[in-house]
Amino acid sequence: MQMKRITTVLLSLTMAGSLAACSSGQSAAPQETGKAGTDTDKKVTINWFEGSWEDPVPPPDSEAVKAINEKFKVDFKSQYIPWDTYDEKLAVKMASGDLPDVIGMEEVDSNFVKWAKQGAYLPLDESIKQYDTFKAVPDYVWDPLKVDGKIYGIPTYFTAKGGKKPLIRQDWLDKLGLKMPTTYDELKQVVTAFAKNDPDGNGKDDTVGLGLAKGIYYDPGFGAYYSNTAWYHKNPSGQLIPGNISQANKEKIQFLADVYKAGALNKDWAVTKYNDVFKAFNAGKVGIWYDQPGPGGPGGVDFEVLMKNDPKAVVVPIPPFKTADGNSGFTLGSGFYRMYMISAKLKNVPDKVKRILEIIDYFRKPVPFDQQNPKNEYFDWMNGHEGKGYKMVDGIAQQMKENRSNVAPNAYILNEGWQTGDDILYDYAKMNKTAEGKVFNQKLADLLKSSPFYVNPISRIHPLTFMEKKTELNQYITDETTKMVVGQRPISDWDKMVDEWMAKGGKQAIDEVNKELNDMKLQGEWKK
Repeated sequence: MQMKRITTVLLSLTMAGSLAACSSGQSAAPQETGKAGTDTDKKVTINWFEGSWEDPVPPPDSEAVKAINEKFKVDFKSQYIPWDTYDEKLAVKMASGDLPDVIGMEEVDSNFVKWAKQGAYLPLDESIKQYDTFKAVPDYVWDPLKVDGKIYGIPTYFTAKGGKKPLIRQDWLDKLGLKMPTTYDELKQVVTAFAKNDPDGNGKDDTVGLGLAKGIYYDPGFGAYYSNTAWYHKNPSGQLIPGNISQANKEKIQFLADVYKAGALNKDWAVTKYNDVFKAFNAGKVGIWYDQPGPGGPGGVDFEVLMKNDPKAVVVPIPPFKTADGNSGFTLGSGFYRMYMISAKLKNVPDKVKRILEIIDYFRKPVPFDQQNPKNEYFDWMNGHEGKGYKMVDGIAQQMKENRSNVAPNAYILNEGWQTGDDILYDYAKMNKTAEGKVFNQKLADLLKSSPFYVNPISRIHPLTFMEKKTELNQYITDETTKMVVGQRPISDWDKMVDEWMAKGGKQAIDEVNKELNDMKLQGEWKK
């Protein structure tokens, strides 16, 4: 759940509907269609069951619900539950057999596959071909939403090039006469110098070279080659394996052990929360940390706070490291966060299915950054109207959190328009409140636009053994490698640790993953 929550930071900090017009020719500012109810005068009741990160949780009776009812000629019956407890509540709902018309989930997991195979969801392959916002979705995003070759979920947008990327204090590099690191050997030199050579110039031994939190969080994998989650490397049998058991990860763990021994990490990192590292970075005490494209603020790198603490701070992204195979680049994200399924009980109610799809389609229209203001009727309606659901501050629309759940329709239904280009990355630079934040986001956007990205094949299939055992298997590697970093287990035990992982179900998972990839003729691939 922690990773899910961090993903939502980007969504919650940006105004819903803030995405730039995509290059596929979609309309940037949709017309007031109101066509959802034009096929019939009959009012349709739609039961909508989903989780929410909104605070407060969107209530079933509100101005926003009335606005949705009026526009689409429906009786919108919503039940929203905090995502922290949603999975448990959803399992109970699905077991009861009393399925809502629309079901939301955060990610594809073993339950999604199981329920699809049990016939709980309506196949959507033919229906979604009628909507431009669905046609814009790349194939690699649809793949994980397919079970036995049929599409059962409609994904919402989350930039595939987003997610946390490493960043560094360029002013510290300059002060100490160091170059941008391109390998772990070079990184070791930089991290140690950041911790030992007083880069902030205050005469105190109070800086940390590399930010790290419990769970080896964030994974200091500087590119797809070193990623814990990418299935990039192969074993001697030619099978793809997860990054956390690869020799590349062993190299990374050896690096962490070396800099920990040198005192370049926070000595208490193994029990430190990641939010505390954000605070330390914003206080000007950490040299290397992570953030994603976004407007900044609490819960991330906050340039307002950082510049107050250290006015000379200059933050830049770190390019992917050089690798032995020459493929230097990042891992492409899933391209979505959250999806909607439609109950199979609506199989013989095509008008209702059509109404649901039209509503979802309407909520997916992108709005260019320069039109995110009260003059754009679509944007204004989606966000609950200026002065109620949002306010304009220095030309930027900002959510009014205390009231948004009651007045903004897009607090109920996500409306992130699908992007096929990189414009959204540059919009984040425009949204940032500070000049320094704008510069950082511009540089990060330039890097992400120019970098190759590896399409992780594991995200395109449904290996049930791995899906069911993933948490347990990943936790085992995390626990054991943490011991290696702090010196409680020798790194010479690496092969023994991998054998132990295999015995816990890892071998079965690898066999299953590779069989499914071979059957579907899929493999890892690089995209520019």
